[in-house]
Amino acid sequence: MNRSEPSPGSSTRWWSELTTAHWWVLVVAILGWLFDAMDQRLFILARSPAIQELVPGLSADRLTTLAGWATAFFIAGWATGGLVFGLLGDRWGRVRTLSLTILVYSIFTGLSGLARSWPEFAAYRFLCGMGIGGEYAAGVALVAEAMPARARPFALGIVQAGSSIGAIVGSALSLLIGPQTKFYGYAGWRVLFFFGVIPSLLVLLIRVRVKEPDRWLRARDESKSEGVEKQLGDVRAIFRDPVLRRRTMIGMTLGMVGQIGLWSIGLFTPELVRGSLLAERRRAVASELIEGPGAWAAALDAPNLDELARATTSDPDEAAARSASWKREADGYVGWGTLLQDVGSFFGAPLCTWVAIRFGRRHAFALAYSMALAAAWLTFGLLTTGGDVFWMLPLLGFCTCGIFGVVVVYLPELYPTRLRTTGTGFCYNIARYVTATGPLLLGKLAVVFGALGYAQPIRPAAMSLALIYLLGLAVVPFAPETRGQPLPE
Repeated sequence: MNRSEPSPGSSTRWWSELTTAHWWVLVVAILGWLFDAMDQRLFILARSPAIQELVPGLSADRLTTLAGWATAFFIAGWATGGLVFGLLGDRWGRVRTLSLTILVYSIFTGLSGLARSWPEFAAYRFLCGMGIGGEYAAGVALVAEAMPARARPFALGIVQAGSSIGAIVGSALSLLIGPQTKFYGYAGWRVLFFFGVIPSLLVLLIRVRVKEPDRWLRARDESKSEGVEKQLGDVRAIFRDPVLRRRTMIGMTLGMVGQIGLWSIGLFTPELVRGSLLAERRRAVASELIEGPGAWAAALDAPNLDELARATTSDPDEAAARSASWKREADGYVGWGTLLQDVGSFFGAPLCTWVAIRFGRRHAFALAYSMALAAAWLTFGLLTTGGDVFWMLPLLGFCTCGIFGVVVVYLPELYPTRLRTTGTGFCYNIARYVTATGPLLLGKLAVVFGALGYAQPIRPAAMSLALIYLLGLAVVPFAPETRGQPLPE
C-alpha cells in the first residue's frame, strides 16, 4: 500500500491529519506564493506601458525586444535569488529565509513604480526577481517537510494553485487601474506596482505563527555532529553524488521547459492581445475613411493607437480623446483576458497535480507538455479578435500552467532534507538562467519575422519557441518516478 499518498478508495481525507500548526504553515506558504504571482502578473501587464513611457517612440518589434530584456532581467534575478536564498534556506532555516525573501520582493516591486529610466526599471525587476526566486524554494521546502506524508502532494498542489489566485488578483487590479491610463494624475502602471508593497505585512504573521520544521532542526543538529560530509546547503553535494547529479539535471530540464514556455510564450499574451486589437482597429478605421488611399495607408501602417487616432482627425484634442478611449478598451480586453487565463491556470495546475498523485509524475509531465504545445499553437496562431480572448486565453492558462502543478510536487522529492532547498532552488533557478534567454530569443525572432513582412511578428516567434515542449516530452522517460515514496532523509 502506498504510504505517502492515499489510495484511490481511501475514505480518510488527507486534511484530517493536519494540526493547527500545519494549517498555519499552509496558509503562510499559500499567501507567500500568491503575492509572488500577483507581482509577476502586475509586471506582465505593466511591462509594455512602462517601457513605452520610459523609452518613447518604439516600433512593435523593438517594443517586443525591450519587453524581452525586461523579462530576462526579472527571470535572471529570480534564478540568482533561488540559488542564494536556497543555500541560506538550508543553513539559516526555512522560516527566516521566507521572511527575508518576501521583504525583498515587496520593496523592489514598490520601487519599480518609481523608476525614472529604462536601466533603473530593469535593475528593480532583477532585485525583485531575487526575492521571488528565494521565496519559492524556501516555501516549497517548508511545506514539504512540515506536512504529514499523505498530505504533502495535496498541500503542495494547493500552494501552486494559490499562485493562480494571486495572478487573478493582479489582473483584477489592472481592470480597476488600467496600466496605459492615468490614475489621479499618475501613470496606471506605476500605481499597480505600488500594490506590491502589501506582501511585506505577511512577514509579521510568519515570525509570530510559523516554526521551523522538525526535519530541518534534526538535519541541522546532525550537521553539527557529523561535520563537512553532512553540511547543510552544500551545493557541491548535489553533484558529488551520481544519483543526485542525475536527478538534478533531469529536474532542471523539466522545470526549464515549463518556464520557457510560460515566460516566453504564455506571459506575452498582453502583447498578442494589444497587437491583435490594434490590427482590428486599423482595419475598422481604414474602412471608415473616405479621404483616399493616402489616409488608408496611414491608418493601416499606424504603429500604435496614438498614431492611428491622429490619422483619423486633424483635431489634436479629438485625436487624444479617441486614443484614450481605445486604450481603455484595450486595457479592458487585456485585463479580462489575463484574468481568465489565470482562472484557467487555477484549474490546470491542480489537474496535473491530481494526475501526478493518481497515475505518477511521469504521466503528469507528459500530459502537461502535450497540452501546452497544442494550446500555444492554437492561441498564437488563431487569436485575432477581442471575442477570441474570452475562450483562448483561459485554455492557454489551463494548459501552460499545468506543468507547475507537477514540478512543485516533484522537485522536493528528489533531495534529502539537508539539501532540499539547495537542490530545489538549483533545479528551478539555474534553469531560469536558460529561461531568461527565452524572452530575448522571442524578441530576436520577432525582429526576423517582422523583416519578413509579418504584421504581428510575435505570432510566428511564439509558435516557433513552443517547440521547446518537445524537449520536455523527450526527457520524461528518463525521470525517476517518485510516486508513493517517502521524502529522502
